[in-house]
Amino acid sequence: MADTTTPSGSLTEDEKAALVRSTRRLDLRRILGGLFLLYGVITTIVGIVHWESDPKMTGGIHINLWVGLAMLAAGLLFFLWDRLAPVPAEDIVGQAEAEAHQRAAGEGRDLG
Repeated sequence: MADTTTPSGSLTEDEKAALVRSTRRLDLRRILGGLFLLYGVITTIVGIVHWESDPKMTGGIHINLWVGLAMLAAGLLFFLWDRLAPVPAEDIVGQAEAEAHQRAAGEGRDLG
């Protein structure tokens, strides 16, 4: 495995930007938001298609429709949360540099 740090042990600006982009792209809030949206769309469609049979089985409530709409709202809230409060770049870079220092210390090198 190649060492992704410069000889001084710190990341270059391009590496920092790439690290921040990839970390934010794989943020758990985006993954969960996408899953909620996907299942919300499917459940909402099922609720619309089975409009007559749902109330018979659930005591008069269009449960698939309501749950689907709630899942869509939850997915949108996850995306909104990710957009309004992203992981700070300083935290991402700081964690990566701390891991690089820890790895170097385990290998008997001193990065700074």
